[in-house]
Amino acid sequence: MKKKKQIQYNKIIVVFTEGETDEVFYNRLYQHLRKTHNNKAIRVFIKNVKGVGSYQNKVAAKFKHEIKHNRNYSSKQTVVFCSYDLDVFANSVQFKRNPPVNWEKVEQKLRQFGADEVFHIKADKMIEDWFLADMKGICKSLKITQPKKLVGRDAYEKMKVLFKKGHKVYQKGSNTDKFVDKLDIKKIYLTFEKQFEELKK
Repeated sequence: MKKKKQIQYNKIIVVFTEGETDEVFYNRLYQHLRKTHNNKAIRVFIKNVKGVGSYQNKVAAKFKHEIKHNRNYSSKQTVVFCSYDLDVFANSVQFKRNPPVNWEKVEQKLRQFGADEVFHIKADKMIEDWFLADMKGICKSLKITQPKKLVGRDAYEKMKVLFKKGHKVYQKGSNTDKFVDKLDIKKIYLTFEKQFEELKK
């Protein structure tokens, strides 16, 4: 039997996400980008850190032990993306005085452990705003009629209302019945393409 030739990677990309829903979304986005930018010499990892607060303590350690300690990737050029929501709390006085993450320190640690570049992908205001760009796909997955008007003070509340109509519960940060798998990722990507510019590059 012929031995399968091992791919020699020249670049590693690591995307850190806040939760399961985000992780599924970025896996879908990666598959979409791969169709048009199919560079097999790039290895992509998508890592769920389970909460934005974990960026402060977990991200650098996960990067060090799971990526840079792997001899297949340790010497390769490595680019890290930190994805997170810029939700309503970002506008509060308390948040500005005592932010849950010191991004400067996170970047310093990542570079210390071998990251060549660090970028941020910020969902403004939250990842649910991206999802709502494909209302048709959401309603189809929930098997409900698309409403003429969305109810809710923000995208998260609007998602909760839509899921309730479909007799389901939308829980932020978890993979809710894998509805993300049924979204039109191309449509969402084109709607918010500017926010994914560095990832596309």
